[in-house]
Amino acid sequence: MEHEQGGRRPMQGPQEPKYGRVEIRPGVYHPVELGPKGRAASARPAVPNVGGIAPPPPRRRVPSARPLNLKELAPVIVKIEHAMREQVKRLSPLHVKERSLLLNAFGKAMQKRGPMITHSDTVNPLQFGAVWKDLGVAMSQEQVLALFEKHGASGGRLPVQAFCEALLAGAPRAMMMQNDGAVQRGAYKAGVPATHTGKIKYPECKKGVWPPSDWDPRVAERSATTPDVRLTLEFVYGYDGMQATAPNVFYTSSGEVAYYAAAVGIVYDKRAHRQRFFLEHDDDIVSMAIHPDRRTVATGQVGKDPAVIVWDTGTCESLATLQQGDGNRGVGALAFTPDGKRLAAVCTDNNHTLYLWDWSRRKVLMERRTYNGTPPATYGIVFSAFEHQRFATWGQNHVKFWALGEDHAGGVTCEVKSGSFAGAKTFTPLSAVFLSSGVVLTGNQSGAIASWRGNKLLRETPGHATGKLINRPDGPPMYSGVRCLVLQDERTLLSGGADGYVIKWDVSKGDLGAPLQRIPLLRPEQMGVVTLPALRALDCFPGSQVFVAGSGACNLWEVDDMPEVLVQGASGALNGLAMNPQFPHVFATLSEADTVVVMSAATHKPLRVVQLGMKGECARSGAFSPDGQHLAVGLSGGGLQVMEFHPNVTQVAWCKDSNESIDELKYSPCGRFLAAGSHDQLIYIYDVKPGYRLRCKCTGHSSTVTHIDWAADSSVIMSNDQAYEILYSDPRTGRQVKENQRDTRWATWTCVLGFPVMGIWPPGTDGTDINSCDRSPSGRCGDDISLLCRPAPPHTRTWRVLPLRAEPATAS
Repeated sequence: MEHEQGGRRPMQGPQEPKYGRVEIRPGVYHPVELGPKGRAASARPAVPNVGGIAPPPPRRRVPSARPLNLKELAPVIVKIEHAMREQVKRLSPLHVKERSLLLNAFGKAMQKRGPMITHSDTVNPLQFGAVWKDLGVAMSQEQVLALFEKHGASGGRLPVQAFCEALLAGAPRAMMMQNDGAVQRGAYKAGVPATHTGKIKYPECKKGVWPPSDWDPRVAERSATTPDVRLTLEFVYGYDGMQATAPNVFYTSSGEVAYYAAAVGIVYDKRAHRQRFFLEHDDDIVSMAIHPDRRTVATGQVGKDPAVIVWDTGTCESLATLQQGDGNRGVGALAFTPDGKRLAAVCTDNNHTLYLWDWSRRKVLMERRTYNGTPPATYGIVFSAFEHQRFATWGQNHVKFWALGEDHAGGVTCEVKSGSFAGAKTFTPLSAVFLSSGVVLTGNQSGAIASWRGNKLLRETPGHATGKLINRPDGPPMYSGVRCLVLQDERTLLSGGADGYVIKWDVSKGDLGAPLQRIPLLRPEQMGVVTLPALRALDCFPGSQVFVAGSGACNLWEVDDMPEVLVQGASGALNGLAMNPQFPHVFATLSEADTVVVMSAATHKPLRVVQLGMKGECARSGAFSPDGQHLAVGLSGGGLQVMEFHPNVTQVAWCKDSNESIDELKYSPCGRFLAAGSHDQLIYIYDVKPGYRLRCKCTGHSSTVTHIDWAADSSVIMSNDQAYEILYSDPRTGRQVKENQRDTRWATWTCVLGFPVMGIWPPGTDGTDINSCDRSPSGRCGDDISLLCRPAPPHTRTWRVLPLRAEPATAS
């Protein structure tokens, strides 16, 4: 009563539900719970009150779940899928495919064998979560439902096979296909937003490339700028002892040595063991001449319109540039007149045209044809130091003697006579010098020295051994013979031969006399062990008994009482360079020779010269192991020689699984594997610990393998070939990896094809224009011996001589 008096409604306990009957078919009724207005709340059959037992209370209604927000869950789902793939990859035994392992796991939950699972087999969320819990990837119910929604579940069930395919192969492919309809042609361009995240095709690469999944367009903006460091040329190892046909090593008035390599003019200071550089040539230098003042030099290059540049060796500054004309191809020989006012240049066009320049006024005084034939056919030119109007040219099976004059108008005239071999067998002179008597001496390929008076051959005097048989510049084989003739003074001649000797001759009587001294460049203990250095150039320091020599092994020698190598080079065409990861100043050069030179970038001197064990084999590639102890060398005959580098050089393994050259070598970051790319289009994977045992072969390339890089976790290798393909392989099995590797982190990047390096190719180039590239350890810079921000912009000028030191950029 007091509740009623207070105006409040009395509290009521829970009301018992009311039931009614619903006829579900003729004559059959089911009790149902009635709603507030006497209507059936549901068609759920009610339990009748049988035997006085009250029906059970109704189930409480479960509130509806919050709808999935797939957009919010997308980043989490991507991470979960990545974790799934990594876990399956980690759990897969060596010879079991990841797909098989995953199907077996689902088959266990479905109580059937994995191979028996068909496209119609499905699982519910509880089964799905249990499978992944067993595999080590735990998920919430919401995340499971989001995965079901993403992968097309129907009726609350997910097709097992479709999910496995999408997870292991289709997920990366789906990301690519999102933009497949808009394939970009060419690399990103400076000034244009780099927002394209789909497939990119560019001419130098046979297959398309993709940016990383988390691609930030601002990175492309940075790559269009120059890095905040610059490359500074520090030292050039070796000199051009292979292509030059004329003298190309000279002492300067200061006692330094002037020579060249590639497109760089070099002035070497022996006392400080340092170099200065002239860098104004834009293509390979192939000739050099020294001015009578011994300070000024001229260098000639190759090119469509080749240039001769006269420059100062003291300041390395240009004094004059003389363009030889379109179509002349190159400048094969140079010589200053004895008064230094004129400069003669012989070009490598089919006529081997001779141009006589007044170089200070940049004016051509005379133009003559020297020899008609396939270049280079005229090898050199030399003026007489005693009769300033006389000079000689020589080359393939000929020698010519020239005399300059003047006409009535003050113009230059020229008289020329071809050398007469006077019944003797025609030979190819390789060098020449004038004596004070007017006699001309020429060094022949046979090792003899010929004497000429006027234009007639007087005799041939044996002097040097022939040396090894080499290819003549125009192709046919010949002996190196006597490439160097130079007067030490008016009474003494020096000759340098392919036999590794310098011979002093008496010429005091106006002709070649008796030999005075034979000077070997090798020490007695080196004879028979080290290959004899074939001399290519020779010059005397004025007023001294010391002379400098260049060898066919591209080494620079100074010869006095104790001959020594001033600058070490590569003995053949340079095929590779290997840096030691534990000793950054140590590197090895691999050349077309039977030796490997291990150099120090700190001292610029050789640490070791290693003789290869297999006769007739040349080094084609090389790599240091991650601990820096092993040096692997790939050989031209398909062999693989592994040497212990420190503390002593000893062979630790020899493998021969290919019959063709090993052109590329790379150790895995973990140090367990060595990948060897062969000319036979295969990649051989060696297991290091069991003594470099062959583990597997990676197939799929249609051409010679040129570059290899390893993933940072050593799980995948990336390779390029001469057909401009990019392939990915599993080093454990040798199988190709079909999944896209756009998000793989690579330990190194030396491949010339791929997304990060698509901008290094200048417009109009083909796949042969860039042969190598390298990413800096910081991952910010890298290119074919130029320095670019990664990813590389479309075009940057490149240098072609190593080593280069990276220094902080300074404002200029």
